[in-house]
Amino acid sequence: MSLFTRIGELRAAVSGMAGNWERDVEGVSVRTASGRKVTRRNSLQMVAVYACQSLIGDAVASLPVDHYTKIGGRKESFDPIRSPRWIRQPNPFQTSYDFWFRVIISLLTDGNAFLYTLRNDRGEVAALYCIHPQYVNILDGPLGDNRYEVSDDQGVIQGVYDRTEVLHIPAFTIPGSSRGLSPIDMAAEAIGLGLTAEEFGSRFFEQGTTMAGVIEHPGTPRPDEARLLRDMFRKTHAGVKNSHSVGVLTGGAQFKPITLSPEQAQFLETRKFQKAEIALLYRVPAYLVDSSISSTWGTGIEEQNKFFVDQTLMPWIVRIEQAVSTFLLPGLQYIRFNVDARLRAKTKDRYESYQTALNNGFLSANEIRAMEDLGPLPKKLGERYYRPLNLAVVGDEDKAEKEQKPEAGTAPPAPPIPPADPAAESNAQQDPNATDQGKSNGDGT
Repeated sequence: MSLFTRIGELRAAVSGMAGNWERDVEGVSVRTASGRKVTRRNSLQMVAVYACQSLIGDAVASLPVDHYTKIGGRKESFDPIRSPRWIRQPNPFQTSYDFWFRVIISLLTDGNAFLYTLRNDRGEVAALYCIHPQYVNILDGPLGDNRYEVSDDQGVIQGVYDRTEVLHIPAFTIPGSSRGLSPIDMAAEAIGLGLTAEEFGSRFFEQGTTMAGVIEHPGTPRPDEARLLRDMFRKTHAGVKNSHSVGVLTGGAQFKPITLSPEQAQFLETRKFQKAEIALLYRVPAYLVDSSISSTWGTGIEEQNKFFVDQTLMPWIVRIEQAVSTFLLPGLQYIRFNVDARLRAKTKDRYESYQTALNNGFLSANEIRAMEDLGPLPKKLGERYYRPLNLAVVGDEDKAEKEQKPEAGTAPPAPPIPPADPAAESNAQQDPNATDQGKSNGDGT
């Protein structure tokens, strides 16, 4: 069976892998105390949830994926041509960005990511597909050798796969459980309150007025008269366009407001708090979700960006790196998301760091040029390493002092004899009588 035939059968068998990711299983829902039902899909209607998930997903998916190997304790990057194709493009139907974005969103919504591994005739991984997490049921094995029951969107079981065929990447897990906890389920009450607050605000501007309350009539109007009075008042004063109109009541009727204003109900504060709580759920700095929150820590945007990478992105990145690296030679080869591409400093700071690295001999010119997406220098001129000439190995200076210092009880060495003047020796050889003449002049004769 050819590889392309197996790909076609795979896409037909499992509907949640590539084409139908957007299909949602509405049966998985949580009824909250606010009365709002929270599902994977409608939780995205809360802007804070959508913003956090898209922020993390876009940040990780946009990073380049590198292939490394360990040789004698040294880390060396693989030539992209010799690296497996799935590292550059996980499957023929998705780009690297699309694939890793779906993996991250699967972790952020369900708390689990399931990757189907399509292998060639030699048993090597040829393609990866992200399965919809709600279509997978984990069959726990006695020794952790779990199997994975995959069904379609109608609930019909399509196959049972072992760990060599399906890679499971869990997020937050508790002891004794194989499946990760869903952040949406754990924060259902917070999300439900946020959705309810948004609905309250929408209905206030749609139906509310500044004169909301009851109409009291001194007499005993008939039901049709009371209904007519109510409908006329609603038609005149309900809605945004009529929110500040002047009310006129006849027949001794009085309007008494009984509802609380949004300020009294802490409406704006509630919405602001729910944004910060969702940001806390995903460990995203609150100022990235709510523009009204100002960040005062750190020395600048670079430090804040580094905090976002270290505390928000790295836990998700390491989970994926360690799991997917099992497809390569264990302990020798692995993949890395290049976070340096996101922490790229300003041009001036970047060039200063390159100068320090080049002058101290731990980066060559070609390695620096590769970081700037430039080709190597011709004639291997960029492969040289440099170091300052005034540096020495620690400890060698003590050895040199001991060699120069005389031992106790010994005479100090004689001072060195200065070398003869070549010009004087040359003159003496040309005029041999000059020495005798100088002596006679010195005797006064």
